[in-house]
Amino acid sequence: MQRWQRVLLQRLARRDCGRVAAFRNLSTASLPWHIWVPMPHLSPSMDRARIMRWHVGQGERIEMTQLLAELEVEGLLADPEEKGRKVSMEIESHEEGYVARVFLQEGETAPPGVPIALMCEREEDIPEFASVDVPQDVSDSMFVWQAYVAEEKDSQEHGRIPEHNRNKSGD
Repeated sequence: MQRWQRVLLQRLARRDCGRVAAFRNLSTASLPWHIWVPMPHLSPSMDRARIMRWHVGQGERIEMTQLLAELEVEGLLADPEEKGRKVSMEIESHEEGYVARVFLQEGETAPPGVPIALMCEREEDIPEFASVDVPQDVSDSMFVWQAYVAEEKDSQEHGRIPEHNRNKSGD
């Protein structure tokens, strides 16, 4: 996030208006800059996903475009013939900062919108989030992410193979 964007968000937060109120709910408004990371809603037919692997752990720095987590998604496609098919997806961050908290552990499942992590801007702010109240839904959080199909066989059917997966699959 660029400096001008942070300044704008801080000004809007002081006014407590619109989406920023969801981004910083009342129980966390007094804390340093932070952003909730929701379980992404990758398709209208998706009802849940499982965290298969975190690429970044609690307390670690994350950069823009860095892989955040690998998900196993069921119900990605609305096609009845695809019912029960699970697709492996990787999500990357378009934010930078530190992973202050991880709420959903590897192997756990949650519906879209449930907070899976919390990011903050500075490493020294991480302890302030140790006992933060976790909202049930942060789907209108301003966290920006992008998802890619993680398995090559799925990528050929549903989209492009991201560069980091081409190297892994030997392309």
